[in-house]
Amino acid sequence: MVDIHCHVLHEMDDGAKSLADSIQLCMLGAENGIEKIVLTPHLPNINDIDEFIEKRDEKIAELQNEIDERQIDVEIYPGAEVYVNDDIFFSHNLKKAAINSGKYFLSEFDFFGLSMDRICRYLDEVKKNGLIPIIAHPERYDYFQRDYNKINYLVAEKDVLFQVNAGSLAGLGTREEFFLAYQMVKKNIASFIGTDAHSVKGRANDLLRLTHFFPPDIEHRSLDYMVNIAPESVLKNEQLPKINRGRLQKGRWL
Repeated sequence: MVDIHCHVLHEMDDGAKSLADSIQLCMLGAENGIEKIVLTPHLPNINDIDEFIEKRDEKIAELQNEIDERQIDVEIYPGAEVYVNDDIFFSHNLKKAAINSGKYFLSEFDFFGLSMDRICRYLDEVKKNGLIPIIAHPERYDYFQRDYNKINYLVAEKDVLFQVNAGSLAGLGTREEFFLAYQMVKKNIASFIGTDAHSVKGRANDLLRLTHFFPPDIEHRSLDYMVNIAPESVLKNEQLPKINRGRLQKGRWL
């Protein structure tokens, strides 16, 4: 499996605090069927992208050395979870933050009070830079929880990709997070499942264990698409295989 969103890289953000923490998370991931990890530390300020990339790559080299020495059976790849706000309109080097130096761009927005007009303008700006936006954990955003049609619009009109958190689908978040994540998976609107791991004791990357708590009616082929096929395409910088995407219906249990 591929974990396309996590905070395993040490001393970068509110994730792994030390190299030892990073190693522990890599080992836990490998024990839970994760073969490839995309390291996506928070980039809170797009204007700091050059300094961020330099520090990130130094930390990746440190972690890779430990993985090699300890023979941990996992591959690591560079990425970022980019906080997108109005600064994006003045940035000209967004491609540096793309996953594995490709065209896929993991984006995070404000959790509250963001208008659809703003979201669409942000997404359009990402696309103007030749990138394909992936919205991280949409099930956690208040405005999507309250109005599922906003996600329907982004699918139909913007062909946006989404990544849901494994913990949300396993019921470890709020009720609203679970219901939205569940529908997005069932309707093939979510293209990826990531752990969004921050620590072994907090939000961990025990993906295989978490799948045992997913709703039992989620088909194996859907899971395979979200944790294997689609993220592998991202790492190879290829177009995702097409799937039929449905529409969300708020308040309806499938």
